[in-house]
Amino acid sequence: MDQGWQTVEIDGRRFAVRQIPGPHGPELAVLRPDADVVHLRPWSLADHLAALDRHAYHDGRAPRLVPDGLAREVLARTCARPLAPDAAAELAPLALWWATGAGEDAPPPPALRPWSSRARARALDTCCDPDTGALQVGRYLHAMVTATSDGALDPDALHGAAAMAALDAVVRLNAPPEHLSEGPGSDELARATLRLGRALGWTPAQVWAAPAREVDALLALLERIEAPPRPTPPRPAPPPAHRGLAAYPDAVVIEVGDG
Repeated sequence: MDQGWQTVEIDGRRFAVRQIPGPHGPELAVLRPDADVVHLRPWSLADHLAALDRHAYHDGRAPRLVPDGLAREVLARTCARPLAPDAAAELAPLALWWATGAGEDAPPPPALRPWSSRARARALDTCCDPDTGALQVGRYLHAMVTATSDGALDPDALHGAAAMAALDAVVRLNAPPEHLSEGPGSDELARATLRLGRALGWTPAQVWAAPAREVDALLALLERIEAPPRPTPPRPAPPPAHRGLAAYPDAVVIEVGDG
């Protein structure tokens, strides 16, 4: 192998790669077994979020990814030339590795702030299908990045490891992924606003400005304290053989007979 190439192993497969400078950031050159060299352009955070709308879905508990579809799109959008189906299948694991940072260390993201419950509700209104309730995961995450960074994170300018680290920091700050299943935002926001306003004496503006995770925690506490108490189990009925005082287990029964 020529100097400058390195070997990476992904899912039990080995690939000869090297990074080279490109007009929009580092590109990846891949040396295939037949000596063909494939070049992959940078994959931006904007590319990634747009692709998630097509290759990720929410199953009611957490987001799920369709990796084969995402890998095909990464290759289609970053490869300098079309690939034959066998070459695309061969490079699919490498495409996902490249899209998610290529194992590189990332710089720390800029200062972030939690998004408010109102910003989250607006995002849900925009990103949920009004008929089915299906969530467009990529658009929702894009809205989260924008609200959390106040524009300090530019999805078009972030690539590779920096893009994935920024996205991970934004999601960790705001909510675990399983919280992406909440329904259309306007109704949810109205119910939360009235409930928290009554319980805490807050104005609507205070509820809307509160961090979304704190709103979730407060609503969970209200669920606990407002739940009806568990009913006291009834006292077991006395056995049918005895009645009156004899029905109690610690009673002493003296029977008088003719004998």
